[in-house]
Amino acid sequence: MTRDQALIKIKKCLALAKSQNPHEAAAAMRQAQKLMAEHNLDEQEVSLADIAESRVSAISPANNRWEASLSHAIANAFACSIFSRVSWDGSAKKRHYVFIGVGAAAEVASYAYGVLSRQCAKARREHVGKQPKTCKPITKTARGDQFALGWAFGVRQMLDKFANSERNQELLESYMAMKHADLKTVEAKDKSAGRNVRDDDIHKGILSGRNAQLQRAVNGSVQQVLLT
Repeated sequence: MTRDQALIKIKKCLALAKSQNPHEAAAAMRQAQKLMAEHNLDEQEVSLADIAESRVSAISPANNRWEASLSHAIANAFACSIFSRVSWDGSAKKRHYVFIGVGAAAEVASYAYGVLSRQCAKARREHVGKQPKTCKPITKTARGDQFALGWAFGVRQMLDKFANSERNQELLESYMAMKHADLKTVEAKDKSAGRNVRDDDIHKGILSGRNAQLQRAVNGSVQQVLLT
């Protein structure tokens, strides 16, 4: 039996140990303790086995504010920790986000990010396309980023009502300290600073974000839910 197989069996035994049948509960607990001793596992390691990671590609390789804001809003809604990392595919730079959560939370969060980031990127492109032809490309980019930042804020208000997740902060912190102690904080880039952006760029983004659509995964099935 491998260590991972032992962890799965231990978790099943611990679940049975909550049985109202005292004999069944005691037998299950003895089996769990035996397996933990055989594989040199402690209670913390067994608890951390409930945590999973799920990786999803970012829209842009750049560490921009709107994607960072959106990804953190989703992580918070689904009770996950999150970080991003850059990798290289030949000469192409790629960024991805990693969601870390208890049970299926990370997988659901990465799914939500994939769906919502594509919607946000599409709405951003449409907003950029509506800018006057006299606008410089750098101004259009800045206005698009402000719109997308507003979009992320708008959808954040909806996500708070959507997820209803409980965050096991202590367990996640232990996992992060054990698995990702080398992480460093990097500020997202604000490309709109000093640019000719307008207040209604963010406002229009907020209104658009409030109309985002997301499908909720329930026990392996997917049920469509409109965030309003």
